Amino acid sequence: MQRSVVLSLLSLTLFFLAFPLTLSQPGAPAGLKADESAYYLMALSLAHDQDLQLRAEDTERVFREFPFRWVPNLIVMTDDGWQTAFYGKPYIYPLFAAPFAALFGARGLLFFNMALMTGMVWLGTAYLRRFNGDGTSALFSGLFFLLSSAFAYVFWIQTEVFNMAAIFLALYLGFRPDEGAAEGRPWRPLLSGAVLALAVYNKPMFAALALPLLFVDLPGRRWRRMGAWVLGFSLGLGAVAGLAVALTGHATPYLGVVRQGVTICEPGVMPIEPVAAEPTPEPTAEPSAATQAARQAASSPTGNAWSWLFRVPQIDPALLAENVGYFLWGRHTGFFLYMPFAALAVLFFLLHGRRSGARWVLMASLALVALYFLVFIYFNWHGGGGFIGNRYFVSLYPAFLFLVKEVRPKWPLALVSGLAGLFLSPILFTPLNSLGPEPTLQHHVRSFPYRFFPLELSLRNVPGYQREPFGEGRVVVRKDQALVFGEQLWLRAADRVELWWITTEPLGKTVFQINNLALKNTVRLELEGAEEELHFRAGEETRRIELQPQRPGRIRSHPEGKLFVYRLTVTTESGRVRTWTRHNPPSVCPAFAQNLEVEDSFPVGIQLTYLGDGAALDADLYELEWGPAQVPAEAAPRARLEVPVSLTNRSAHAWPNRGPARVKLAYHWRGEDGEMVDFEGRRTELPAPVPPGASVEVPIEVVAPPAPGIYQLEIDPVYEHVAWFSQKNGGDTLRATVEVRR
Repeated sequence: MQRSVVLSLLSLTLFFLAFPLTLSQPGAPAGLKADESAYYLMALSLAHDQDLQLRAEDTERVFREFPFRWVPNLIVMTDDGWQTAFYGKPYIYPLFAAPFAALFGARGLLFFNMALMTGMVWLGTAYLRRFNGDGTSALFSGLFFLLSSAFAYVFWIQTEVFNMAAIFLALYLGFRPDEGAAEGRPWRPLLSGAVLALAVYNKPMFAALALPLLFVDLPGRRWRRMGAWVLGFSLGLGAVAGLAVALTGHATPYLGVVRQGVTICEPGVMPIEPVAAEPTPEPTAEPSAATQAARQAASSPTGNAWSWLFRVPQIDPALLAENVGYFLWGRHTGFFLYMPFAALAVLFFLLHGRRSGARWVLMASLALVALYFLVFIYFNWHGGGGFIGNRYFVSLYPAFLFLVKEVRPKWPLALVSGLAGLFLSPILFTPLNSLGPEPTLQHHVRSFPYRFFPLELSLRNVPGYQREPFGEGRVVVRKDQALVFGEQLWLRAADRVELWWITTEPLGKTVFQINNLALKNTVRLELEGAEEELHFRAGEETRRIELQPQRPGRIRSHPEGKLFVYRLTVTTESGRVRTWTRHNPPSVCPAFAQNLEVEDSFPVGIQLTYLGDGAALDADLYELEWGPAQVPAEAAPRARLEVPVSLTNRSAHAWPNRGPARVKLAYHWRGEDGEMVDFEGRRTELPAPVPPGASVEVPIEVVAPPAPGIYQLEIDPVYEHVAWFSQKNGGDTLRATVEVRR
């Protein structure tokens, strides 16, 4: 290799290796995220105790480096009712990282990750030099590994980078320099199989990569090499499983009787109490609660048990097609967005490597693993709440490098680097997460290029978004862009807010009420082909608009039927800051303070209220017939009165009792001279919808006027946000005289 290339790679390596050792706290937020707690504590336990058992002293270690927050979601397992507890994650990554954890703590694990990543850059250069010049090989290898979401996982104390390195090394040894030649060096296939076994132990579906590593020797009938590879894989997997049995009693943590997540609240305190031993039940007796819980953990999706990983899946073709689209183009998970150089590697393969049968098999193997995730974990194929890009698939990212033979033409490298800058720069320059309103690991998707790609609505967990009931369905919107108060949304000022409105029936004419808070504002609403632009010039003002969407943006498959998805975008130029009360759940750990109610501020562009379907709002439902009412003749000033009234719906339409536009019972107060004293009386809800011809009896709450005198009480239903009944039916109210006296 040319000296200048070696010097460049060495300089890059030393710079990157120094970076993790200088971090004061490796990660954001100020604590461990996703599955980091298990891998971090396992590395420390192996380094200091040479075992995988969770003890009270282990909880002391975590607070030495992470004292500002409790430790969530520590995955542990037990066979004896928590008399003894073992860590419930595969131990291979912590085993190799343990020496670095002993020296540098959490920073040591990041150093180990960085060493693996830079090592792949070196070996990637060595592989590409078989077909290209030194400079081109180093350039492509460096861009491939550094300009991708894979680089972000260097700063995660998790197994992804280790899996990448194991898969990369297995393929590097298997796709040997003397492709098509004689037997070659016998130790290469043996070591290749053993290394791949490490990744397969972490995620068994990675065994699909054995196919190209065996196929590479099939055309030449190199049976000895194939046998050596199988032997190496078997010995490696057997050794790993055997050591696991020695340490925990199980070949894999997924075989534990009970496996669950716990929270460490205080140093030196075990996070879970032992369960008292129970007598053996009779064969006919009901299973104990502990047994039922263990069975549920083993069979439920959150249990993540071995049997669940390899169950018979239920395939919904429409959902699978939707997920394939998200897998390729989704704004949080898209292959082309987060792994652009993998896409370029596929292009170079089609141009220069398509005659290689082993590489076609490699492509098929990668597709097979992706299909496994999409079919078996159709609601969580991206990696759960802790992910950047596609966390489950990122372990396979280095395999795409081996699709490449010739890097030609070279100009796409510059083009793809520019595209990587558009999508990946927020991740690469702030790998420990950006801080902002409603911070999340997916903060980068708030930059403008991502708005042109679909939101993964099939995924159960996309942090940073809220899913709230709205109208006849629910709305999905970013937490930093909207506050949801029932049917009213506070939308962020001077921003373009995207909302996904999901309903079980197609939308017709929809009616919204807009409250403008700014002195001057322009508001633009778009709902699937329907547009409206409003100009507010007179300060705070309320307007009502109607939007008729042309068609749903998407129609999604669902076990209970079709779901209709409408994208509503609201753009505002200005707004005002308003305060609101954030209600937090109680702290899971009493040792850590948590304010249950916090006053917060939010820049509000508009307050958007959904009033309902236009046809329903236009319905003539105001005809009624009054029954008897028991109105007291006297009342004290400001007294609260309960007045039972009965009435019958004489219209052709039901009176709704839900939604923002619903029928309520209210009242007005008039003076003795007939002048209005209090128009907006208290509202009383209907107990249920009232169909045409039905009667209802409701005790309404009435507050008497504050001053003594003779008053007329007028009981009057109101169709909220639409009209008072008396305004539509000729003034048919229930009237009674009440004397207010001290």
